[in-house]
Amino acid sequence: MLFTDFPLSGLDKAGQFFICFMEVLILDNISIIVANIISIVSCTMMVLIGLIKNKNKILAAQCVQFTLMGVSHYLLGGMGGVIATVVSILRNLVFFKCKPSVFLKIVFVVLSVVLSLGTVTFNPITWLPILATSLFTWVIDSEDIIKFKNVMILTVCMWFVYDAVHLNFISAAFDAFTVVSTAYSIWQIKKEKKAGEN
Repeated sequence: MLFTDFPLSGLDKAGQFFICFMEVLILDNISIIVANIISIVSCTMMVLIGLIKNKNKILAAQCVQFTLMGVSHYLLGGMGGVIATVVSILRNLVFFKCKPSVFLKIVFVVLSVVLSLGTVTFNPITWLPILATSLFTWVIDSEDIIKFKNVMILTVCMWFVYDAVHLNFISAAFDAFTVVSTAYSIWQIKKEKKAGEN
């Protein structure tokens, strides 16, 4: 039953207008509201995953988190985000079982592009998740922690732009927080290295 199905005899015209306006507003934006609610769960899981120490549990949790993220992107019409999350799940499953190699990295980069060609428009914004996933895949086994974290900042910035454009406000907020926390982490690592040299 909608708001306007209730008897409104006791309301004046302004009240009726407000209720109709809210009904249209909610119904027209229901996918945005649901997608952002799912994003809250997904982003909360992303934070909690950082506390898990068992590799198999991390894998299982990430697969659930990426699935929720993909659903959120789908509801907002972001097919680039959907493809990126699907490829990320497949990449994690393979890389947790096999050591990352140049061949496997190329396979996942090509897979991202091929899947995107048939579903993603050639708007540069829609390709940001694909580019971000490809860059992260390429450095996923890097032993240079500074390089790894710098690439992480770059890829998260791409996700921030993508999420903001697709009205995924919760994910965009977590993206911004991740950039700040990662930059702070880099600063701490450099500070500790400098102190160790003295």
